[in-house]
Amino acid sequence: MSDSVDILKKLALQVRNASVEGENTAERIGRIFIGILENMDNSDIEKLTKYFLRKDKEDTANELITFLKGFLVGKNGSGITVLEDGTSQAVVDRLYVKIKAVFDELEVKKKTHVGGEQIISPAGMKCVRVEELDESYRCFFLSEVDGVTINNEFTVGTLALAQEFNIKEGTSHNVSNRYYWREVTGVGSDYIDLSKTNADKDSDIPVAGDDIIGLGHLTDITRQAAIILSSVNETSPSIIFYQGINSFSLAGKEVIGLGFDKSTGHAYINVYGDAYIGAKDESTYIRYTQKGGVDIKGMFHIEQGSTGWRNMEGLPDEIQAAADLAQKAQDAIDNAAVGSVNLLRNSGFTGDYESETLSSDTQLSADTDLYSKQLKYWTGVATVSADSTAGSGYSAAIGSLSQSVSLIKNENYVISFKAKGVSVAVSCGDFSTTQPLTSGYQRYTFKFAFNGTGIFMLSGTATVCDLQLERGTIATDWKPSILDNDKATAGFQSINYIASAIKDGSVDILGGLILANMIQLGNYKDGKMQKVTAGVSGIYNDDDDVAFWAGGTLQQAILTVMRFRNDPNYQPTDEEWANMANFVATHGGDTFLRGYIYALGGKFRGVVEALGGFFRGKVETSVDGKRIVIDPDKNTLEMYTTEGHATLILRFDTSSDGWEYGDLILRKYAGDQLILETTVYPERIRIQNHVENTDIILNPNNVSFYGSKGETLLVGMKPVYNGVGVYKHVANIDCSNWPGKDDVSSGQVYVEYETVEGVVTNGTLKVKK
Repeated sequence: MSDSVDILKKLALQVRNASVEGENTAERIGRIFIGILENMDNSDIEKLTKYFLRKDKEDTANELITFLKGFLVGKNGSGITVLEDGTSQAVVDRLYVKIKAVFDELEVKKKTHVGGEQIISPAGMKCVRVEELDESYRCFFLSEVDGVTINNEFTVGTLALAQEFNIKEGTSHNVSNRYYWREVTGVGSDYIDLSKTNADKDSDIPVAGDDIIGLGHLTDITRQAAIILSSVNETSPSIIFYQGINSFSLAGKEVIGLGFDKSTGHAYINVYGDAYIGAKDESTYIRYTQKGGVDIKGMFHIEQGSTGWRNMEGLPDEIQAAADLAQKAQDAIDNAAVGSVNLLRNSGFTGDYESETLSSDTQLSADTDLYSKQLKYWTGVATVSADSTAGSGYSAAIGSLSQSVSLIKNENYVISFKAKGVSVAVSCGDFSTTQPLTSGYQRYTFKFAFNGTGIFMLSGTATVCDLQLERGTIATDWKPSILDNDKATAGFQSINYIASAIKDGSVDILGGLILANMIQLGNYKDGKMQKVTAGVSGIYNDDDDVAFWAGGTLQQAILTVMRFRNDPNYQPTDEEWANMANFVATHGGDTFLRGYIYALGGKFRGVVEALGGFFRGKVETSVDGKRIVIDPDKNTLEMYTTEGHATLILRFDTSSDGWEYGDLILRKYAGDQLILETTVYPERIRIQNHVENTDIILNPNNVSFYGSKGETLLVGMKPVYNGVGVYKHVANIDCSNWPGKDDVSSGQVYVEYETVEGVVTNGTLKVKK
């Protein structure tokens, strides 16, 4: 074999060292491979078996073999292993010793059975006798068994439970499943007293033979824990740890649970607190703490459909950059606002087509326009012409046009229009810009935040069309304003609905069931509908279609939806409501209502905007006669007692000289009599005693006291001037009625006056001993 190896080496060297083209022929390389295969035949492998054990057939080792970590037999865990402390351990299913076995120590294990549930708790006993007392059941247990004294582990306040699972209901022995859970009210050396009254619902009466377990305690937190091993409950087999059992309920007391959910067919582990799963050396683990959340150390696999990756730190820079870019795009989308309502009236230069009322004094001539004024709502100079490229069919060659608009300060708006010509200047409020134009129509868009005066203006040498001013940051396609006259459109749509109902619909009456496209209600007399006032429509093309209406015709109902559709904050005038339906509900779930909403305890009329919005109008709450009233007309928030007394009033206003202020009034009543009243102004506080008719006023410079008969006392500071300004403040005490010595008690201040020839000149301030 060694000769063959030497030959193969020489051939391999020739192949490796070949330097002439074509020297490594297929024949030379093939001889090397054939030689290798010939040297790997069975005769050579058999020679190796003298030194190595076979894995593919039975073999015998002639010398000692040492396994440093042990060896396993089969796949069921049997075998011999070496433990960390150097000792060995053998695991076998059946051990048969033919002659003799010697054990330094032998531990015998066996399997036992506990039916039902096993509860591990601070106390337990076997009841051997029961005596009924006036307020309790006295349950006795054996205080000594086989010479061993049994201690009473129960304490007063323990919640004692007895429950049996393995007795079949209704047997011939006249027994049944037993259950009670009662408070322990007394203990002795060989008994416990169970309360008759403080017990769980449907608790049975104790009898001899009951196994009684202490499961919880009313007050002692050290005896409120238990472990329940169950083979019969709804999650069995289960082991559940409880803590804080202080009533006849385990609800909410579970802290650790291991079991099997029969509804899902899955085993489960619940840990309501901190948990750790992993290696002891913390090389890999999953750790959860209520304070820090979940911490994972090691490899984990993320399946498709997982979310929340944007919140992960430590992503590769490329992924994080892509995530940041996506977030910026999402932020731009989130911050984008689409208004969709054109705030410019007659922006298509078509007029409003409102009917004019002519009187006998109206003069008509050959030059009188008998059509809508094409520049209605606009101020300025422009010439309107038909234009097929304009959305409305008309454009205006302008010199200057302007229109008053109502906009919200600091809100975003966008202007868009098509124009051609030389240039056009655009302004709205503080925003202004000049745009050079081309000879052909181009669409132009300008975004701005509104401030200033609500005047929209275009000027220059240009032809413009499709003008639009809308709230938001995204310009949409041109559309007429909802404030423009759309009665004709609503009328056409109502005629179309009715024609569709007549042409394509039918009515079926099946007993009490009526199937129809539309039902119109109104003043029907002498076989003729005098006036339609309400109806129901089943025609549903989109969410804006009318489903129910009242207080108007179908045409007026459609007009109502059109008015509010693009601007939910639109507030019609009373004149506009006269041409709209009073109540409309659409198939999309929108409801339009003119009037009040009445409910138990009150009514509502106005605007309510939820989540950061606003209330409009007077707001009043009432609970058990107590009321809180917010009144914008009075600029007040008032709180009333059940007797109708306003005990707290917040108010604000503007004085005649332009000062804005707010104040607070607090009142105290005895019955219907006002006792005390405190008013807090920005510059002073006033406290009034309406019983003694006294008054106190506090301001930044002094405190003034007023008696019931006009007496005054002022204590404070006053400025001293040096001819230029204030250079210091000194004490200032002023009293209209100083007390005499007989008017005060010991330790109080009085005045002793000096007289000259019967005339009081000065007084001395003294303290009475």
